[in-house]
Amino acid sequence: MRSLSFRLFGAVVAVGLVAGSAQASNIYMELATAPVQLDAVSAHDPSEVGAWEYVYDVIMDNEGQFDEFQLNDYDWDAGLVNRNSTGHSGTTGIHTQKWDGYSQSSGIKSWDNSNYGSYNSGGVWHDKDGAGGVYIPNTWHSIGDYQGTSSWAGVDPKFITDGHLTTDTNSGTNTALRYVNSVTTGTNYNGLVVTLRLLSLDGPVADAVEFRAYSFNGAAVYTNSVTGPGSGGGGGGGGAVPEPSTLAMLGVALLGLCGFIRRRNG
Repeated sequence: MRSLSFRLFGAVVAVGLVAGSAQASNIYMELATAPVQLDAVSAHDPSEVGAWEYVYDVIMDNEGQFDEFQLNDYDWDAGLVNRNSTGHSGTTGIHTQKWDGYSQSSGIKSWDNSNYGSYNSGGVWHDKDGAGGVYIPNTWHSIGDYQGTSSWAGVDPKFITDGHLTTDTNSGTNTALRYVNSVTTGTNYNGLVVTLRLLSLDGPVADAVEFRAYSFNGAAVYTNSVTGPGSGGGGGGGGAVPEPSTLAMLGVALLGLCGFIRRRNG
């Protein structure tokens, strides 16, 4: 039984390692909510049924020169379900379901509306059904949660261009998604700057997606890994990702079981 106890302890340690992920300072990405598999009730469009919904928040921590970011280590060209493109300033992409300081500002221009999942209209997220794709209200964040202030020059940050395919810096394939900040001032922000809603038939895998951000501030590159769609998740068959509190409870329970076994066989 001694070896069983050590195996159980090893399992607890392994679970802890899977639950954690590296997080860079200054600019980083994290899940806004646990991934969920959409059904006929939760989906916003019949094409979404069966897909996994990944909602990510990008955070700035005292950073003012955020230029662009991309999502590596997954084939977004083949795997992205909610593809909807309008194109902007000569850039044609495949993903528009995003929200930032510009979309939450009442000063958003009418010709920019179609480049977002929804936008601020009268203090609420406005749904633009039928405007070139599936556009939905932002249910994860309120108006005013995003960093950036409306002004005559627009809003900073302003990720107005569609998410477009670019070269994955790890694999070298043209499968990563890239987003560019159209306004970059010297104002340091602390908090939420952009949210992405990405759908895939592949279930969640820990640390499956690499976030890679570039800043003009010393030509810095910030990276961290997050749970996302991966081949290990299967074609829509992956399991839900446990919350950290659930993992902690599981660890305590396993340690208690180890103690019980040791006392019983002592």
